[in-house]
Amino acid sequence: MPARSLRPIRPFAALVVVVIALVAVASVAMSLAHLLHGATWRLRYPLIYLPAGFAFVCWLARARANAYAISPGVFHTYAAPFVVAGWVLPVVNLFVPKGIVDDIWATSRPGGQPSGTDLVRVRRSKLVWAWWVSWLGLVAVHAYSVRSAPGPVVSVATIVLSLAAGALAIGVVLTITRFQEEARTKGTFVPAQRLGLVPVVVRDQDEAVAFYVGTLGFDLCEDRTGEDGERWVTVRPHHAKETALLLVRGAAPAGERRLVLHTDDFELDHGRMASAGVAFDAAPRREFYGTVASFSDPDGNRWDLLSSPAR
Repeated sequence: MPARSLRPIRPFAALVVVVIALVAVASVAMSLAHLLHGATWRLRYPLIYLPAGFAFVCWLARARANAYAISPGVFHTYAAPFVVAGWVLPVVNLFVPKGIVDDIWATSRPGGQPSGTDLVRVRRSKLVWAWWVSWLGLVAVHAYSVRSAPGPVVSVATIVLSLAAGALAIGVVLTITRFQEEARTKGTFVPAQRLGLVPVVVRDQDEAVAFYVGTLGFDLCEDRTGEDGERWVTVRPHHAKETALLLVRGAAPAGERRLVLHTDDFELDHGRMASAGVAFDAAPRREFYGTVASFSDPDGNRWDLLSSPAR
């Protein structure tokens, strides 16, 4: 998963803390009502529980996205759909949500995790363990009370587990939020950067597009004209995802500019380009850094077609 921008998460956390507290209070009130008066509020309880679950999943999704930004190059154990599906699929919901939170915790800690870290080997948080055990205990007690009339012991157990699970869940949310907000606001986070555009001076942008797109087989990414008549044209190699060329109209060619076009199949691309009319300076040559053949575009910009040796 590529690194993403690190976005504020505290507003989500504040909402989640409120709804978790409401769920815990509702669960305790329900159990006290049954313990003292034999009454039940089961039909009203889901009205609080479901919105709380939705809010928690929204916070979890934002926290996971931030965790990828803090620890780029570290792949989480479970795919993104499990952020939602992990809570509702039978059996899976017994361990997947904890695994997701474990990974977020580990990759959000100060300093993050080095690229390529195997999160399975990272030590798990005791706070997350305590929250999950208390949560599973609460689920088990609720399941038991549905199948049989809950007695005083079940009601007391529900009260204790509701308070414990709620408090521990709030602790997990606030701790992960603190990790991520510190990374975002204290300068420990460096946003992902990339080489986006390389300007290339050309005499005629249409001629340049014809060469790069028609002859070399590049993709035309943008071709827009502003109100002042300035034209913004960008092209990039087919299948490339990031760096593109910005074809800038100028009075004179770049002359000494030298660019490198990497290829995964040198013979195929060299043959295709030669057939399309590219005039290579000489036969391909083998250098210590790979196989290379040089050519020029219509504006005199120098290019090397390069296939790097396998590493």
